[in-house]
Amino acid sequence: MTATVRDWATVDYYGLLGVPIDASADDIARAFRAAAKRSHPDATHDPAAAEQFKELAAAYSVLSNRRTRRDYDSVRAERRPAVGVRSVPRAAAPPSTRWTRRRAWIALIGGIVITLLGISASYLTWYLRDRDAAQRARFVPVAALRVDNGDIAFDTRDGRHVVVPEPRQHGEGTSTGTTVDVRYDPANPRHVVLDASTFGRDITLAIVAVKLLVGGPVFAVLGARHLRGSRATNAR
Repeated sequence: MTATVRDWATVDYYGLLGVPIDASADDIARAFRAAAKRSHPDATHDPAAAEQFKELAAAYSVLSNRRTRRDYDSVRAERRPAVGVRSVPRAAAPPSTRWTRRRAWIALIGGIVITLLGISASYLTWYLRDRDAAQRARFVPVAALRVDNGDIAFDTRDGRHVVVPEPRQHGEGTSTGTTVDVRYDPANPRHVVLDASTFGRDITLAIVAVKLLVGGPVFAVLGARHLRGSRATNAR
C-alpha cells in the first residue's frame, strides 16, 4: 500500500487523461478511449507507446472506480503541494462537446417533440391538399374583374352580380392584371377562393415535414444511447 500511495502522490492521472479533477465518469471513459486509440502499441510504431499505454490504463483503472478515485483524491489532497512531482505528458483534451445526462435528456425529449411536429406537419400538408382539391371540385371557376378598394366583381352562372374582397394570394398566385381567376361556392357566391396552384405551398410543407421526421428520431436515438451509456458507466 505504501508504494501505491507514493505513486498516487507523484502522478497526475487527471492530467494524463486530459480531464479536470471534477470530470464525470463519462468524461473519463471517453478521454481514455480517445487517448488509448492514439497510443495503443498496435496503432503506432513509437517505442514509447507501450509505456504510455500502461500509464493510461493505470490512470483509467484508478479514476473509473469510485472507491479508488476517492482514495486517490484523498492522497493527492494530503500530499499537495508535493515536491518533485513526476511530470506526465498531458494527453490531448477530449472533444469539447460533452454529453452530460442533462444534455442527453434534452436531446431525447426534444427529438420526440420534433418527431411529433413532423407528424403534425405531414397531416397539415395532406389536409390542406385534400381541402383545396375538394373546393376545386365543388366551386365554380370564373374570371373576376378587379375593381377599386381591393374588391373583385363577377357574375354567377345564374346571373347574380357579386362584389367581394379579393381573396389573399397563396401558393403560386395568379396574374396581376385587371382580372383574376377565382372559384365561388354555388351555395354562397360570396365565398370565393383563388383558382391558383398550391404546389409551392404543398412542397414547402412537405419538405419541412420530412426534415422534422428525419431530425427528430436522430436526436431521440442519440439522447437515449448516451443515457444508456451513462447508466452503464455509473453502474461499474
